[in-house]
Amino acid sequence: MEAGTSSPAAVAAPLPLDDLLREIFLRLPPEPIHLFRASFVCKHWRGLVHDARFLRRFRDFHGGTPPVLGFFNQTGPPFFVPTSGGFALPTVTMSPDDWWALDCRHGRALIESCRTGTLLVWDLVTGDKRYLPLPAQDCSQYNGAVLCAAGHADHHDCHSCPFLVAFVFSDDRDFITSACVFSSETGVWGEITSIVIPDALVLPKPTALVGNTIYFLLDDNSIIEFVLDKHTLGLVEEVPCTYDQIIIMRTEDGCLGLAGVERFNFNLNLWSKVASIDGVVTWTHQRVIQLEKILAPEAVSACMVGGIGAHAVGCAVNADVIFIDVYPSIYMIHLKSMKIEEVSKKRIGKQYVFPYTSFYAPGITIGGANDQVEVLNNS
Repeated sequence: MEAGTSSPAAVAAPLPLDDLLREIFLRLPPEPIHLFRASFVCKHWRGLVHDARFLRRFRDFHGGTPPVLGFFNQTGPPFFVPTSGGFALPTVTMSPDDWWALDCRHGRALIESCRTGTLLVWDLVTGDKRYLPLPAQDCSQYNGAVLCAAGHADHHDCHSCPFLVAFVFSDDRDFITSACVFSSETGVWGEITSIVIPDALVLPKPTALVGNTIYFLLDDNSIIEFVLDKHTLGLVEEVPCTYDQIIIMRTEDGCLGLAGVERFNFNLNLWSKVASIDGVVTWTHQRVIQLEKILAPEAVSACMVGGIGAHAVGCAVNADVIFIDVYPSIYMIHLKSMKIEEVSKKRIGKQYVFPYTSFYAPGITIGGANDQVEVLNNS
């Protein structure tokens, strides 16, 4: 063999074209518009993008963290605001006066029909809808949460799984707060459990799921917990500081957390309920984000002149995203990269928003849905 030449075995064989294309597609950003565009190049690319094995690899490559596809305003219009290109929700037939958003989790949304007094559990990507009657109880205030009922820990593929709806309601005559659970497997509401909390009522605000416990906000700035496996209600201490508006959420390390913006400045504060060295669980200040440093100067000036300030209005826990209301717009903050995006130019009062997150590839029909999409991951 001549010097300077290599044996055929020493030279790595090039990847077949299809494998090379898959590796390129795998590295596209997780937002659906990118796979959507690739699938329109030709029929062959479309087949590669929609292959089930590729879709699983795509989800895993991006760490199982789904993008935020949009969010529900608590009321509208608009009722749903897309934040990712390639995804749109047909809500044109839904009157904003008739519907009230309560929750989004594990690939499903929970909304209430104010006209009929029923709940709707809606898988936005598959189009599956399930209408539930409200529990036959008198109440002054109430809130609900939807979650996957399957036993898996990562909830990477929940669209075909059974679900639960936890419903918590308060009576202002005796200040009894009660809770019950609807199971999609049984099709009925379960037994009611109750607790007396003097001078406090549950409010329709974003909830937090930590392990097997769902947390709900009360109107006296305290938090109530509903432990699903024990079917018990309990009171959590009041939040540590007074903010005009707070959101509760699960933190990255699996604890109960909250976020709020200080009343007279633009500091977003993140708190977590953690155990100290002596075992006492207390609220601990974790992080301060100076919004003035990441917002456009004109956005800060508009709020200061109007004396309106900024408010935390929602979060997508698995996507590490918090939504803030900075009049007249809503912004999405990525907590890891500190990237900030204006996602809506229309603020609807001091309401909350409910983000919807999922991987999907446009172009495949599942379960007879009108929206031709392929679910990769619900969260």
